[in-house]
Amino acid sequence: MEARPELGGASFPLRAARCRCGHLPTHHMNVVPIAASASFRLDPSGPCAICGEAVCRRYTPVAA
Repeated sequence: MEARPELGGASFPLRAARCRCGHLPTHHMNVVPIAASASFRLDPSGPCAICGEAVCRRYTPVAA
């Protein structure tokens, strides 16, 4: 059998991309549609959508 790459072959470290609260940056952003297209952008929303403002007031990357 062939060895499968973990995480689908992701080439970036997931641990370094997380906020100090432990969640990914996307949990700190809102998906905003771009007018008259199927595209969207991510706008920073401030606190983590999972933790809330009581735990995490803003996105703070973990220092690598």
